[in-house]
Amino acid sequence: MYLPPDCDEVIGDISEPFIGVCSNKWKNVKPFIRPTQHDVGYAWVQRKLENDFDSKKHAQDEISSTTIPVVIGPNNVTGGYAYYVVDKHHTLSALDYSGYDETHVLLTVICDSRDEHYSDFLDLLSHYNLDYLGTHPSRDQQSEKIFPTQLPLTFELNSGKMVFRDDPWRALAGYSRKIKSENCSDYKYCMRCFVRGCTDEGTSVPFVEFEWGYFFVEALSNQSLWPSKEDFDRFTTLYKSLPHNDIGDIDTDLWTDTAKALVPLCRGNSAGEYHIPSSLFPRTTLPGYTRGNTQLPADPECQAPTCPF
Repeated sequence: MYLPPDCDEVIGDISEPFIGVCSNKWKNVKPFIRPTQHDVGYAWVQRKLENDFDSKKHAQDEISSTTIPVVIGPNNVTGGYAYYVVDKHHTLSALDYSGYDETHVLLTVICDSRDEHYSDFLDLLSHYNLDYLGTHPSRDQQSEKIFPTQLPLTFELNSGKMVFRDDPWRALAGYSRKIKSENCSDYKYCMRCFVRGCTDEGTSVPFVEFEWGYFFVEALSNQSLWPSKEDFDRFTTLYKSLPHNDIGDIDTDLWTDTAKALVPLCRGNSAGEYHIPSSLFPRTTLPGYTRGNTQLPADPECQAPTCPF
């Protein structure tokens, strides 16, 4: 049986570039993991904890079925090299919070750029949309751009240390993709907000939920984006009643109900016409938009991104 190489050995072997899959326990590989985004949605991490990380076995099953794409680059903390995660931040956050540190993690190395200077490496990630450099100055303020050097220097989201800030709008975008409807004939989430599709090359589209989250923030204070005043009032009432709880005390049912109230907004005309800023995102229109009450199929299975440089 094929066993992938040890991630600890890969990161220390400078004899030749490495592209492929490596593996190790989370507790061993975690010191070498670096984020490429500033925030995660705590409420979305809570949902993952309850659904996928409620036991050691379920944690391993979830991680074993998840492709975690990374880029090897210079380690700005201790010297040497590190794995920069370019997707699945919420999945790894849930794993870290769960405490199941013995879980074996598979990392898919798409680029080996360990010989780049640190600042040049960060520029590469940004140029090819492999990081997300946005954060909310306060909970309900629109996202603003940050510098790559403001990203967390470690990957920790647990009771001892939380390096990520909470982004409730990213959480709501995640929940809005998991809205069940009794009217669905083939797929239980057919009336969700949007489709998370693939690129023309069949690879995953990065940071889709942050783009929709940007639109949601705008809609919180702009009633004209909504199909009706009733839809606007329902969402704002539900959202403003959400408790600001920490992970472990978050009521996922309340977040599901609030996200369900976003569906009329997602499926309305304004979402199809809305332009998101190119200073933050690689696109200017909302990906996966579908107008009206069309039943959506399941999201396609996308491949890990390929190395663009």
